[in-house]
Parts: sequence; structure tokens; C-alpha cells
Amino acid sequence: MSPRFLLVLLGGAAFVWSIQRWRLAVQVGMLLVILEGAIRKWLLPGSQDLVYFAKDVFFLGAYVGFFQSRERLRLRYPQAPVLYAGLVLGAIWGVFEIFNPRLPNFLVGVLGFKAYFLYVPLLFVVPAVFPDDLALARFLKRYVLLAIPVGLLTVAQFFSPQGSILNTYAQPTDAGAISTFGESQFVRAIGTFSYISGFTSYLLVSTILILMILTTTRWRFRGNLAVYAALGMTFMSMMMSGSRGPIFLLALLFPLYWWLAVVREKQSGRTFVRLLLGLGLLVAGLSSAGEEAMTAFGQRAAGTHDLAERLASPFTSPFHVLPYTGALGYGIGATHQAATVVTKGIVPYSWLGGIATESESGRVMMELGLIGFLLVYSVRLNLAFFALQQALRLRTVFHRAVATSALLFLLIQILGGVVFEVTSGVYYWFLAGLVFLVVRLDREAALAARRVSADSMPRQAAAASTPVPVRSGG
Repeated sequence: MSPRFLLVLLGGAAFVWSIQRWRLAVQVGMLLVILEGAIRKWLLPGSQDLVYFAKDVFFLGAYVGFFQSRERLRLRYPQAPVLYAGLVLGAIWGVFEIFNPRLPNFLVGVLGFKAYFLYVPLLFVVPAVFPDDLALARFLKRYVLLAIPVGLLTVAQFFSPQGSILNTYAQPTDAGAISTFGESQFVRAIGTFSYISGFTSYLLVSTILILMILTTTRWRFRGNLAVYAALGMTFMSMMMSGSRGPIFLLALLFPLYWWLAVVREKQSGRTFVRLLLGLGLLVAGLSSAGEEAMTAFGQRAAGTHDLAERLASPFTSPFHVLPYTGALGYGIGATHQAATVVTKGIVPYSWLGGIATESESGRVMMELGLIGFLLVYSVRLNLAFFALQQALRLRTVFHRAVATSALLFLLIQILGGVVFEVTSGVYYWFLAGLVFLVVRLDREAALAARRVSADSMPRQAAAASTPVPVRSGG
């Protein structure tokens, strides 16, 4: 029996198991987001294409299990008719675009539909995965602590030579193809991930979730040393990845975090002092322990000449390609990086007529045309606005902190890589699902408080109406 056939059998068994244990299957899928690259690179390099779909097997099984569950019928989702309408219309338009005559074949359209919509159901499944605050908090804390072993691997990669077995991408490459810091001997580390883009998406989400946990505990050191260590390792990994995007985006959104998670909460002055102290210790630790990484990162940042152009590209590229795409575009999946796999014998991307763009916003415009572009980005804007509303409205610190952390990532990904960067896509819809989840948990907490209050009122009334015995003098 060949290893690939055995993997297919295991995938079938995992799918069946995921239907039965769909809550746990979602959590396993989120774990595989982190570990999938390591499995592809080092454990099963001969079956990288099959391992790539491992998390999808667990997610698909979880979807089936969820929709078969009767508990689904008892869930009450937030009132968001505009968002739901955008999702439905977007899915209908996506199906329509599968049959776009400008596509080279039907399989490219199917591949594209999967890229846009495979992880959207997480928005509706995640609210049913965690039964209460404790289960959610336990999962999130364990998840962010994985940044410590991932960070240790990153450090080992950074200080290892370019040809080391640690420094390899998912697809076979020679040592010269590994990214480095310009003329530096140091390698741009990617941790357990297949490529730099997925790794930096993970680091960004990890940082945001750690900020959420520290917000809930008001940045106390007591009981949070492991969380602070995870934050330090995450920032160290950002430096060693050589990617400027996550640090720039975090700096850009930090004032919003400070306003929502510090200023508006109780004991904001004390929390702010702890925050400054914690960040100061973090910077000091990075300066001493990661001097080489900070130097290499600084040299890479200083040598950037196209930064302004790259920052502007997500805003300008849709307008540049619009004259060529029209209302219908080239078809869903037309620019997908894996389209050449299902178009053997055809000149790669010849169906695009020489039109190309790097940013996702431009690629969405090319694939779906103006109508599909407006549907996709109206949903992203609506989700970010909904998360902001919940960050301002929810009753408990924990629920507001989750909504705030999700808001930060949803804002970043309005023009980010949700469709063509798989790691970002999973995290985007998972965090959006967390917003729906905390809305549900907050509503249930409010109902429970009302029941307790209602139950106590008859007892108080009875106590008030009970005659107080008066002792007669005698």
C-alpha cells in the first residue's frame, strides 16, 4: 500500500470523525493551520499536495456535522441582514463566475470558488463550537502559547545556514531560492509554515490574540508570564521573518486598540502603566536577546525604495485593471496561483491577455469584475463595522476584548489577502466567527442575570411582607 493511498484513507477516516466530533474538528483544523507546513516540509515531503488539504478535511467534516446537529436550530445569530445578503449574493455571483467563458476550463472556476468561499461557513459554525467563556478562553490561551515553540524553531532557523534542513519551503527548492535579508547571511525564517506570507499572517493573529488576553487581565504580570513570553517570541519571529507589514500594521492600529481596550475600560490608568512597562521590558529583551535580528530587520527596512508604491497598490490596482475586466471579469480563479495545475497544456495565464497585478484587490477585480468586487468588499467593510459595534456594545470585558481583537484583524484584511493567502483566509473567518460567538455568549449572560434577578424578587417580596414578631412587654 503506497503512502499516498494510506493518506487518502486516513483523510476519509478523519472526515467521518470530524462529522461526529465537529466541535473538536474545528479546533484541530486551527491547529493544523500552524503545523501543516512543518508536516509538508519535514514529515511527509512526498505528499505535500495531500497534506495541504488536511485542515480542509477537518473543516468540511465539521460543517457537515454542524448542519446535521439539532443544536444548530437553537442558535440565534446576530441581526445583520445587510451582511447576510452580501454573503448570499456574493456566493451566487461566485457560482455564476465559474461558468465565465473567459476561463480556460471549468476546474479553474471550481478552484476559485473554493478559494473565496471554503472558510466562510466558519462564521456560522464557530459560534456553536465553544459552549461558554471558559472553554473559549482556555482554547485561545493554549493557542497563543504555541507561539513559544514556533518562536524557538524560528530562532534556530535564523541562525542556521541557508542550506540547512530547517530552512526549506514546502516545495523542493535549492538553497539559493531561500529568501535572505538582502546581502546578509541570515535567512528570513518561516517557522513551521510553508512560506513567509502564511507565517507573517500567523504572527499577526498571534499578536492580536495575545493583546486580547492581556486586555482581559488588564496587562497584569502575575499569572501572565507565559503569555508575555509568547508575545516576546512573536515579536522576535516578526523580526527574523524580515517582513515589515505586520509591524507597520500593528503600529498603525495600536491607537485604536489603546482607545477601545485601555481608555474605555475601568482602571485605565493602572492598565496603561502596566502596558507601558510590559512593552518596555519587551523592547529591552528584544534588544539584548535579538540584536542580530533587529539589525538585519533594520537594514532591510532602510533599504526599501518601493514602500510607498506597495502601500498604495491595494487601493490603486483595482482602478488600473478595471478597463480590461469590465463588469464580469475573467472568471473566478483566473488569477489563482494554482490555476496552472488544472490547465496542463495551456500557456500559463494566457487567458488573462497579459494583464497582471500582485495585490489581492486588483486580482478580485480581474476575476469577478466590478459587480463581484463590490460584493466582496462590501462584506468585508460590513464585518469590520459590525465588530466595532460589538466592541463598543458588549457587556463584559472578555467579550469586548475578543470583539476588539477581531476588529483589528478584520480592518487589516479589508484590503488584505483573505482569498489568495490561505492562512489569512482561515483566520479571517474564524475571528469573524468569534465576534458572532461573543455576541451569543453576552446575550446568554444577560438572560441568565435577568433570571437570577427575577428569581430573587419573589423571595425579597416575601421577606418584606412577612410580619416581624414584636415582643410584648410584661
